[in-house]
Amino acid sequence: MSSIRTIASFAPTIGLSLLLIATGCGGSPSTANIELRKEKQALAARVAELETKSAADQRVIESLRDSRPTIPTLPPDRLARLFTTTGLELGRLTGGLDTDGKKTGDEGVKVYIAPIDNEGQPIKMSGSFTVEAFDLADTASPLVGTWAFDVASVRKKWRGSFLDYNYVLDCPWQEKVPTHDELTLKITFVDELTQAPFKIQTVVKVKLPTAPTTQPTTAPATKTGG
Repeated sequence: MSSIRTIASFAPTIGLSLLLIATGCGGSPSTANIELRKEKQALAARVAELETKSAADQRVIESLRDSRPTIPTLPPDRLARLFTTTGLELGRLTGGLDTDGKKTGDEGVKVYIAPIDNEGQPIKMSGSFTVEAFDLADTASPLVGTWAFDVASVRKKWRGSFLDYNYVLDCPWQEKVPTHDELTLKITFVDELTQAPFKIQTVVKVKLPTAPTTQPTTAPATKTGG
């Protein structure tokens, strides 16, 4: 009985000790646990930030890919077996553009041009044109105008007759009308198949509008009484 009473008398002490141990282990976290928890939270926040940035970057990449799709091109050995553009040829009628036939002077320039293949033959290739006209005698402001023709519009400008096939590009004067009759034309063609640019330059003559002349006015003779 005394043994039982002794154990019973120690029971509260044992319970209190167990309570203190439990409190020390799980109640009040240690400094190391606090730091570990903070590092874990910071790491989780950083991972979330990187995932968000990665998703945003992926959206930007997809947007750029959609707005500028890649244009597949054939390998050089396969292109060599096809008729492709190797240069440009200007038609003999390239020069001034007369749209009304009534007023004196041209209203722009007219370009007859065709891509040519490796045999020097005109070939109807899809592509875009840019025409630039320069009045080199006007040293202060030589650029007369720039005209751009995209692939869709160029398709409609192919003209052909006996042994003469060209794209015909009408380039009416823009804000500036040249003051000299000799213009330098620079034409650039970008082949839609190969994406290769081709350039050619020429000098043309245009008709300038006649400056209006002012006739002197004379007063009618008056009679004086005699």
